[in-house]
Amino acid sequence: MGKPSLLPLLDERLPLTEEKVAEAARLAGVPLAQAWGVVRYYPRYRGLPQGRLLVDDPVARARGFALLREKADGTYPPLGLEALAPSHLRFTPEGRFVEWEGRLVPFAEFRLPFALGHGERLLPPEPVESLAQYRSLGGLKALEALQKGHLAPEALFQAVEEAGLLGRGGAAFPTHIKMRAVARGEPPRYLVVNADESEPGNFKDRFLLEHHPFLVLEGALLAAWAIGAERAYLYVREEFEAAIRGLEKAIGELEEAGLAPVPLEVFRSGGLYICGEETALLESMEGRRAEPRLKPPFPVERGLWGRPTLVQNVETLANLPLILREGPAAWRAREPKLFSVSGDVERPGLYELPLGTPLGEALRRAGGEPEALQAVLLGGAAGVFTRDWAFPLRYREKLPLGAGALVAFGEGVDLWEVLLGLAHFFQEESCGKCFPCPLGTAVQVEMVKRRERNPSLVADLVATLKGSLCGLGQSAFWAYQSLLEVEGAA
Repeated sequence: MGKPSLLPLLDERLPLTEEKVAEAARLAGVPLAQAWGVVRYYPRYRGLPQGRLLVDDPVARARGFALLREKADGTYPPLGLEALAPSHLRFTPEGRFVEWEGRLVPFAEFRLPFALGHGERLLPPEPVESLAQYRSLGGLKALEALQKGHLAPEALFQAVEEAGLLGRGGAAFPTHIKMRAVARGEPPRYLVVNADESEPGNFKDRFLLEHHPFLVLEGALLAAWAIGAERAYLYVREEFEAAIRGLEKAIGELEEAGLAPVPLEVFRSGGLYICGEETALLESMEGRRAEPRLKPPFPVERGLWGRPTLVQNVETLANLPLILREGPAAWRAREPKLFSVSGDVERPGLYELPLGTPLGEALRRAGGEPEALQAVLLGGAAGVFTRDWAFPLRYREKLPLGAGALVAFGEGVDLWEVLLGLAHFFQEESCGKCFPCPLGTAVQVEMVKRRERNPSLVADLVATLKGSLCGLGQSAFWAYQSLLEVEGAA
């Protein structure tokens, strides 16, 4: 891999000074100008807000956002806390805290309540905190078969292909195709687990990392070994401190037991929504601003450090041990998907449901009554508003499933206020590399503020954003366009 990456070097030297930035640049072997460009790009280096902060997510926007904002010192981007919203953070010189049940819980200790999880295959019956506990639940069988020579790479690829596993990060690309493409590349090769979950409304990956780390790690090791990876990285959103600590502990246990055939390393993400785009993620790992690359070449050909790289979502990899344990046919017969359900339902939480479950049924599982709702935001910020309760929740349908966020809004909610929050989110998270995205997202904010419904103006906005380099800009108008359609059908 060469010299160490710039971001970890900067993290080790917080709070930063001119001398510390220069030292980090020298150790990383990058120009000082590049180092300062990184410092001024990522929020944690240029200075985080202080005081009591309101988490600005779609649920908070539906709960009287203006009044909530008046009582806070500022706002913070979504953190996967929608099932608990409205949520507040407290940033002080002593550290970062979540306000929870009348007390301040440090980020390093806060985990989503385990009771939010409802499932039996991807989700464990209790939080898994040790290797012995994971073994007792039937874990590690696939990894042990690998080490004993009872599992060949092609057998894993074939099982994944027969299962029909699609990527769970939102793109829904066939997993076996990416795996085989990387395996064919010249070494060294890498695996990167994309755990930079920043999509408003989603908290599935955070829950898995916090409560079922060994399942994720077993899946990562299986994939890394099969593609012949030299090293596997877990690119984790840096605010998920408790998850990072749990992963590091779990990695230590696997290594001590001799069950890590490929070196594992946790990499703290850049802390921006755009870091979830796979090429922007790789740019940040290499010590640059998280700006998407032009494609082709794709990461499977030229990824991390210019080498073939498999980038996969947390939930995608967590399914590999299940596919091998249950068999591809049995797994596919009731293909599991995690859905983050929040908003106006009685039991917000994480629900494991078979793909194809009707939207209305998923809402009822969480104690929601579809007929009493105005709409559901399906897929998060890069999603759509809908009232199609019969819509089958699976990929490659007429509506984008995304990573599986379902945010329900009752009759009293101002959906334009929710939309305004999404528009601000896209504007703030645009990396600025291409012209259509920063221009289009800024114009969209102003149009949403005045509740613009003029079809010609909306069409112009859509045409502009479609010209964006990556999916952030290309999907930024979906919620706006769909809200107008929902209004028109009312």
